[in-house]
Amino acid sequence: MNRFRIHRLPEVGSTNDLVKEAPVWTVIVAERQTRGRGRLGRKWYSPPGGLWLSAAIPPPIPAQGTVARKVAGALSDVTGLPIRYEPPNDLVLAGRKLGGVLVEGVFQGREPVKAVIGVGVNVNNPARELPSPLNRQAISLSDAFGFPQEMEKILRAVLSGIERAFEEAKCQPSR
Repeated sequence: MNRFRIHRLPEVGSTNDLVKEAPVWTVIVAERQTRGRGRLGRKWYSPPGGLWLSAAIPPPIPAQGTVARKVAGALSDVTGLPIRYEPPNDLVLAGRKLGGVLVEGVFQGREPVKAVIGVGVNVNNPARELPSPLNRQAISLSDAFGFPQEMEKILRAVLSGIERAFEEAKCQPSR
């Protein structure tokens, strides 16, 4: 996590959009997003209490599934909960959506310049406060534990997962 330069903002449109313009190893964490998005451009509801971040890393661009798997593992390690990756990009706990991962590439011509990795995790935003039908499909870490969780610990775990995915991608043969 030492490589990352973390910038915290109270509210943004989309952390992915902001970090696309930032140098590699930059992380933008927002307390709230107004135009957060998931896979296929779907709206990502990101109210206060969740962890909403995007990280810019250098090539190679890791597969979205790899990032989600590594983040799920890191979150599982730090919380002791059975958080798992469910394709194509979900972080799942107890059969409900805890969060998601979105990987986007930034290219100059055909050459990748950086990967933009967006991660959203429901941390201290109870599922019951989400709009329907999300409130029945989602879960937060505070729901699972019954009390608020330490956001910095969860942030460190997510960034650790992103770093692990980057290291794995570096070891893959070129395509």
